[in-house]
Amino acid sequence: MAAQYDSGLEAASQNFPEVAAPEHHPYPQQYQQPYQQPYPLPYPHQQPPYDPSATTPKPETTRETPFPEPPSIYGGQTVASPFSGHDRAVAEPPSQPKSAPLRTICGISLLVFILSCIIALLSGAVVGLAAVTGIEAQRANNAASSLAALRSSPTPTATAGPTPSPTAIDDGCADNPDSVDKTVYTSFSLLGALKFTRHCNADAPNPPLLSLFTADFGTCMDACAAWTTYLPRSFDNTANATCHAVSFVPAWTSKATAGAGKAPGNCYLKGGPQNETGLDTPNIGTPCHAAVLLVGG
Repeated sequence: MAAQYDSGLEAASQNFPEVAAPEHHPYPQQYQQPYQQPYPLPYPHQQPPYDPSATTPKPETTRETPFPEPPSIYGGQTVASPFSGHDRAVAEPPSQPKSAPLRTICGISLLVFILSCIIALLSGAVVGLAAVTGIEAQRANNAASSLAALRSSPTPTATAGPTPSPTAIDDGCADNPDSVDKTVYTSFSLLGALKFTRHCNADAPNPPLLSLFTADFGTCMDACAAWTTYLPRSFDNTANATCHAVSFVPAWTSKATAGAGKAPGNCYLKGGPQNETGLDTPNIGTPCHAAVLLVGG
């Protein structure tokens, strides 16, 4: 039996963990403090008397009483919260970015000023164009009116011009014939300086060699001298190469008057022979004067 007991159940092992008093961990103590009333409130009978001079602190200047930060379970101090600290103030809303001030000219914005200048320039251009257009239209109307007036007016008829003053073109035969009659006129030196005797109110006979218009009585005698001087040089053995006399009609100096009288000129060159006794009395209805070439004079 003793052997059976020896080989039977063995005694229980005593290798159990020892029962020990729980260790006092500091972490619970650290979390007991924040829940304690930091400042004990006095009982009603212990409240201080009201002091009107005391000022109530503004909310924005009131600082929150920080709670102590709990230690880390891994040892050491935990990182402080961004909202903790003795100098933490009430958070303010972020400020909005300020926009750049607008440029102004004369109290208005730059864009409005530029647009106003453009509108003013366009208005001035329109007004100037309208003024120029009005002026040109007025000129066109005036031109049209003048043209219409010319078309409606009757066609003027040709009238005889004023007869030149006889005194200026007949050497004074009309005004004072006695002072001119039988006086000598010497032609232009380049035309031979030929001499002629003037006779007022007389007409040289014979058909004319040439009729032409001259400015006055003296120019008519110069034409006769030119005929006598240059014709023989140009044509040899030409009959009537010498101009012996002239007949000058002052009234026909005006071509209109000469045309009305069917006269081809106011100066007529005459061939010879010519002399003072052979002169005729004018019968053409208007004064006529004659001059005879002094042969060998």
